[in-house]
This record gives sequence, C-alpha cells and structure tokens, in this order.
Amino acid sequence: MALLGAVTAVFILMLIPVVEDLPTTPRAIALPWFVLAPLFTLAELAIVHFRFRRDAHSFSLSDVPLVIGLFLADTTALVTAFVVGSLVALVVVRHQRGLKLWFNVVEFAAQALVAHAVFKLIVGTSDPLGLPGWIGAFAATAAAFAVADALVTAAIRLTGGVVSPTELASVVVFGLIAGAINTGLALLLVTIFLLHPESAWLALVPTAILFIAYRAYTEQRDERARIEALYEMTLALHAAPVIEDAVAAAAQGARELFEVEAVHVVLLSDGPLSYRTAATAGGVEVMNPVFFDRSHGRWPEVVTATEGSIVTVTDKRDWEGLSPKPSSTLMVAPLLAGDRHSGLIIVADPLSDVGSFNERDLKILETLAGRLGVSLENGRLEDSLSEVTRLKERLEELVASKDQFIASVSHELRTPLTVIVGLAQELRNSRELLGPDELDEFLDHIYEQSHELGNIIEDLLIAARADIGTLVVKPAEIDVVEALDTVLVTHARKVTASKSIDPVARGTSQRVMVDPLRFRQIIRNLITNALRYGGANVWVEVESVGDTVEVAVVDDGEGVPPESLEEIFQPYGRAAGGRANPSWVGLGLSVSLQLARLMGGDLQYRRAGDHTRFVVTLPRASVDEPAMADR
Repeated sequence: MALLGAVTAVFILMLIPVVEDLPTTPRAIALPWFVLAPLFTLAELAIVHFRFRRDAHSFSLSDVPLVIGLFLADTTALVTAFVVGSLVALVVVRHQRGLKLWFNVVEFAAQALVAHAVFKLIVGTSDPLGLPGWIGAFAATAAAFAVADALVTAAIRLTGGVVSPTELASVVVFGLIAGAINTGLALLLVTIFLLHPESAWLALVPTAILFIAYRAYTEQRDERARIEALYEMTLALHAAPVIEDAVAAAAQGARELFEVEAVHVVLLSDGPLSYRTAATAGGVEVMNPVFFDRSHGRWPEVVTATEGSIVTVTDKRDWEGLSPKPSSTLMVAPLLAGDRHSGLIIVADPLSDVGSFNERDLKILETLAGRLGVSLENGRLEDSLSEVTRLKERLEELVASKDQFIASVSHELRTPLTVIVGLAQELRNSRELLGPDELDEFLDHIYEQSHELGNIIEDLLIAARADIGTLVVKPAEIDVVEALDTVLVTHARKVTASKSIDPVARGTSQRVMVDPLRFRQIIRNLITNALRYGGANVWVEVESVGDTVEVAVVDDGEGVPPESLEEIFQPYGRAAGGRANPSWVGLGLSVSLQLARLMGGDLQYRRAGDHTRFVVTLPRASVDEPAMADR
C-alpha cells in the first residue's frame, strides 16, 4: 500500500502542471479552498461502505462539493479543499492514522486532479452552465470514481484481500449510479446558486433524502447477506452428526458472517475445566480444554446472562482463556440448552476498520446461539457429550499423573545428587584425614552416583524426543556378547548382599545391526528393572532365532501380575502390588520398547516356569562372524 501511495503521489505531481496549462473555464465566482473544504468534510461524514473483510469501498456525497468546485474554484483550490476537508473527517471523526490515512489523502488528491482535468478538457472556454458543462461534470465524476475504485481495489489485493468479479461489478454499478445521481443533484445546486442564490438551501432537502436512501440500501444489502448466511449455518448445524462438528460449523460460520478476527464457542462444565472451539485466520481448533475461574473478571456477568451484550476489553485478565487484544470489541451471546446455561459464543474484533458491532449484529448472534443451543440439547449429541466427559476425566488423570511424575523425578534426581554433594563436601573438609583406600571408595561412590544420575537424565531425554518425534538411531554391526559384557561388569559392582548378577552373558556370540549406545541403554534399563523389581538372582541369555537374535534379561522373581502386563510398558507405569520404590520414575521399560522398535526389533515380557524374562529381539547382521564357544 505504501508503494501504491508513493506511485500515486508521483503521478499527481506530474499531472498538476499539465492540468494548470489547460484552458481556463469561465466562472462567475472563484471560491477559496477554505470555503469549499467544510463541504468535503460534511460529505465524508455522510458515508456508506461496501465492506470486503479488512477493507472497504466507501461511497459518500463528495461528488456534490467536487462538482461545485469544478464550476466555482481553480485547480489548486479544488485539490486543496478536497484533501483538507476529507482529512479533517478522517482524522477527527474516523480516527484514521498512519499508512491508511496517507493512502486516502493521495487518493483524494488524485480524484480531484483527474476530475478537474477531464472537466477542463470537455468544457474548455465554453459556458459551464450549458450542455458542455453538464457533460463535463458527469464525465469528471465518473473519472474520479474510476480512479478511486482502481486504487482501492489495487490496495485490497496488495494487502492480501480478495474482491471477486461479482463483488467488483456490484461496486462499479452502484458507484456509477450513485455518482450520476450526486452529479445531477450538484448541477441543480450550482444552477440555483448562480441564478437564484437565495433559493440554494432548497437543494439540501434532496441531498439529505439521497444520503438516507444510500444508507438504507447498504444496510438492507448487508442484512440480506447475513440472513442468507444464517440460513446456511442453520442447515450446517442440522447436518452436523456430533457436537464437535456442530460447534466447529457455528464458529467458522459466525466468523465469516460477521467478518471478524476470531469466534470462540465455549461449552461450560460444572468445574473449572471447560471446552473452547476457536475459529481464527489459522483455522478451527475444536474442543480444546481451557481453565477459567468463573468468579473472576467478566466471566460471572456473561456466564449468568440470558441475553447477549457488546463489551470492550479493558483488561485481558477479565477474559481468562480467550487472550483477546486490549481494546478489543466483543459480542457475547449465551448458549441456552433448555433452562440450562451451557455455554457462550464470543465474537471478537471486526476485520474492517469501518465496521463495528451493533444491535442488529447482536440479534443475529443470539439467533445463531439459539440454533446451536437446540443442537446441544438434541438427543443425537448425547454420545459425543459422553466422549467429552471421558476426555475430561482422562485429562484430569493426566494432570494428576503429571504432578506425580514431577514429584518422582525430583526425588530420584535428588537421591544420587545428594550422595554426590555429600561425598564431595566430605572430601573437601576431611581430605587430609582419609587414607588412600577411603579416598578410592569415596571416588567410586561419586562415579557410580554420577553415572546413575546421567542414566536417569538420558531416559528422560529419550522419552521427550520420542514424544515429539525427533528420536533417531544410528545402526552399526556389533558383537552382542561383547556389548553385554560392558554393561554386566558395571552392574556387577552395584549388587548388594541380597542380590546376585552373573557378570558374563550366557550363550554364543552373535552379530546384530543396532545402535551400540541405544542397545546398551536398553540392557542397562532391563537389568536395573530386574534388580529393583525382580528376584535375588539376575542373568542375561543370548540366543539365535531365525533371522533375529534374542537377548533375555532373566530373574527368579515373582513376575508381573496379569492385570499389569499392559501398564508396565506405558510411560511412568509400574506393576500393581510390586515391590517398587514409589519414588522411581518408571520410564525404563517404555524407553527400552521405543528404542528396540526404532532399531527394527521388539521388547516382550515372558514368564517361563519360575523365571521372569524380558526379551529383546534384534535384527541379525547380514554376515555373521564365526561363533565363539559357549560360555
């Protein structure tokens, strides 16, 4: 728009000397610009709009003072009066600022200049009150309209708006008819003023009637369009099989109907959790849970109201969960399902800067809310409401699970960290009193606890990456027994008097295609799981099965209860009734399953006799190394 305004301004500067050199039309009176300017101000106040979302084609009675200026003012006075008079109306009354104001100023100047050029070319030195003057006046106003329409249409398209050929044709037809009527009225006014100036006031009556007719036409046009849109939305609501479709259709339809930034349909519940469907420029978000306190801000007023209202946002906190912009204008209508207040429709911010909500808009919104309320009350939506209730309960469970998980993570991270800090502080304060063996023991404990802390953090990172889809593996050909030995030796140093772990894998050496780092992480998690939850004795077995290799972490414990078989592989899940420390995070099996599947394998729980087996299935490498002797 800035570039378009600049190009127009250059065009004006180039056209001014050309127009001034044209033959001067005789005039009985030479009006100064400051006498003519108030007429343009009044004309800009009597304005009607054809709205197209954020932009609009505007029509005023400015043709009347323009024609008067063509007959009674020179080029400089006419352009100055048009610009100054219209500028006052735009700044003082319509509060325009910035780029849009600049664009309108150059548009007005271009209209006045082109109109005077056409008028002088046609009339020349002839009598302006004769036939040439009448033809020149009609041609001049038509040229001014063409300039304005071309500039406004170009600005709409440059700013991303769309004007369909049908809409543009409607604008052109209305503009030309209105311009012709305005011009005829202005010619009558000029003729009366020059021949019988004492009777000029009589022209004010048809001028006022003409403005009322314009305004009535545009209001009727908008009203008809909205009634048609409301009818289409009613059909869409009746066709919606479930509540999600119904509220989405209502939100999107209301946004198009009222040409606004956003529409929110809020379905209320008995608790603090409700469900919001929002239609914005980015699309429709359906049934998102939102929290708001109905005892705070404007919510009590709109939740209990049985009639709609138009409000202005002064504090965003008054509309918790919606996040409107400051100074936003909202229309709010209640959703009444029978005698129950079941929700709200909130319409926010007209797209067009010439638009604002009025009582007719509010009545239409209330009608739409009534249609949606009937749909909510309809028995065909009961299944969807049950689903919403289930989702609500699931969300509440997730919130509780999140709190429990945060507490568990905090405890498990704090345990090794406390040991590390305590031992480091002891070393710092009593290093001279400790012998070499004691120093080695302290350092071993610090190393082991640091390693444990790193393992916990790695599991958390793996779980987070898996959730957002960024977890990757880097397969390589490895000897599975050699990789197992590294993990087993590390864990063998950690066992207590009540636990025993075989430091050597049982089976034959096999070559597999896996990510070495992730494979060791899986085995580490499974051994840790066995030492925490399993029996007194833990060992690892390796077996070749077809095109795969199975690595089993085995213990002689009681195993997993049947009712917990699905839960143990869920994030943060543990076996019911197990001997687990309630502070442990419970991510090991979930992370291990995800890693195994990413590497083309699997992880399964099996119970064989008195033994519990967690079996990792891995893809065999394409070429096997010679098998080693059984261990």
